[in-house]
Amino acid sequence: MSSPAQSRRPIRIGNVSGAVGDGLDQVYRMVKYGNIDAITGDYLAEFNIAWKAIEQKTQDAELSGYEPGFLDQLAFHDGDAARLLVEKRVKVVINGGALNPRGLALRVEQYLNSLKLSGLKIAWVEGDDLTANLKDGSLGPLKHLDQEQVFAAGQDEILSANAYTGQEGILLALQQDADIVICGRCTDDSPVMGLASWWHNWQPDNFDALAGALMAGHLTECGPYVTGGNFCGAKEIENILDLGFPIAEISADGTCIITKPEGTNGAVTVDTCKAQLLYEIQGINYLNPDVVAVLDDVRLEQVGTDRVRLSHVKGLKAPPTTKLAICVLGGYQAELSGFCVGLDTDFKYNQIKSGILSRLDSTKFQTISIERYGTAASNPLTEAQAMVQIRMFVQAKTSTPFQDFRRAIFYNGIGGFCGLCLHMDWRTLEPKLYVKYFPAVVPQSKVNVSVRFLGDSQIYHVDRRPAHLFLQAVPAQPVHEAQLPIPEASTVTRPLGDLVFARSGDKGSNANVGFWVRKARAWPWLRNYLSTERIIQLLGDEWKPHFRVERCEFEHLWAVHFVISGILDEGVSSTSRLDPFAKSIGEFLRARFAELPRDLLPQVDVCY
Repeated sequence: MSSPAQSRRPIRIGNVSGAVGDGLDQVYRMVKYGNIDAITGDYLAEFNIAWKAIEQKTQDAELSGYEPGFLDQLAFHDGDAARLLVEKRVKVVINGGALNPRGLALRVEQYLNSLKLSGLKIAWVEGDDLTANLKDGSLGPLKHLDQEQVFAAGQDEILSANAYTGQEGILLALQQDADIVICGRCTDDSPVMGLASWWHNWQPDNFDALAGALMAGHLTECGPYVTGGNFCGAKEIENILDLGFPIAEISADGTCIITKPEGTNGAVTVDTCKAQLLYEIQGINYLNPDVVAVLDDVRLEQVGTDRVRLSHVKGLKAPPTTKLAICVLGGYQAELSGFCVGLDTDFKYNQIKSGILSRLDSTKFQTISIERYGTAASNPLTEAQAMVQIRMFVQAKTSTPFQDFRRAIFYNGIGGFCGLCLHMDWRTLEPKLYVKYFPAVVPQSKVNVSVRFLGDSQIYHVDRRPAHLFLQAVPAQPVHEAQLPIPEASTVTRPLGDLVFARSGDKGSNANVGFWVRKARAWPWLRNYLSTERIIQLLGDEWKPHFRVERCEFEHLWAVHFVISGILDEGVSSTSRLDPFAKSIGEFLRARFAELPRDLLPQVDVCY
């Protein structure tokens, strides 16, 4: 391994976006008040690029295909955000280019020119778009990332195929003095990694440092998720609205401190950081195109107000493959919600479900889902408290059978249950296109990354990583099963969340859920109680026989983590679940009753 880079102060990297539409004012606020060296922004999820591909089918391809959020952020406060950015020469690395990073680069330059701002070098990174390669067959057979499936679709159905790229294109752009770097489908963590590598002059075999930066990127990629957003302990945070966005201070050895601009709302605590660290991971080994971060010894430590130190992340060589996000046209879908009120809601739900199903030919549809949500309160004070939603949802290959769906609903209207009311926005009954997601793996040797600059005809090609910097194979995820018997103790039946924190999210067709406790003395109970069998039991009627569960432990975080494979059907963009991103599964499981040790409850801070 190369010797560590010469010591330099930590780089301060501020996040300004965690998702599309996020952080309209954050470029302005972060650059003005954050005392940062660089900003990053994440604008992509697993469904964005596919919708951008549909958009490009109906619009000028040069003027579409990117996420415009960064442009809105630059224009905040009548363009003062852009002026501050130029004045302070803060570096920018974002992934909002989606399918058209060059188009977004041009629009950024046009906007800066309209403000008479010049002198910034704007680059874009390309090479992640392998759609043409998929269509011409040069990628060969492609296996599903975590299922026994091989990709198969007609060329007309294929919308996009984008490889998750790493930091190398970003690093090359920064080494060529880029001020703004716009990427397509790089990994969410790559902008932070590229900036840290450039700042500290890390070599590609400095695996521990790269892995530390990878996890710093993971902690900050979702913006305010690490400062109090989507946090089950939010009642403890004094100012939970208008949260400050995070800053990662990354040192030369890859350790980092997560913080936020002084005086902003929210909080950075060990618990908010645990929540984000356990969110959307694959297990102990966290894969990235540049390095594998090994998290079996990872530590989080509160070192000051709104300052949490992340350390003990180990790094392995790069995996030989990377994820390829393939999106295809799935067909059409439509839905409508109805509501039953008051007494006998079980009977009313079954009546309309049976009535609709009796009038539909199931062979014409790919999916028919009629589900209920909520429970009518006893002795309700308002009609809303007595109301239960019934969501009727279908998918089909063509738009032809949707008239049957509409007729089946209305046929069971007047002749339906007492008090039936339908949502009045019947536009949701009109069939609309939906996208199916297929995460595959592709050899990194098939991904050719390059960098371009506005005003420069030269193409800067990223050199191939030498073979000795790759692992021979993707490391298997360690699976930890609960081994010890649960110690005998006096218990009380309470919601699991009275003792246990949780955070959940989506990864393709899978959901992951991380659980943790706040006191060391509760850890032995948690690791023994939350077994694979227990999580299946807690899932209740949500559990289906074709699901699969993988379990691992994080000893120094007092955390247990589960991947629940298959629970999101074929992924965010096509699942019939009302919560396609699996954000709520953790909260559902925390609401389930469990036998909690009495002696632990007084010593452990309660989170509702």
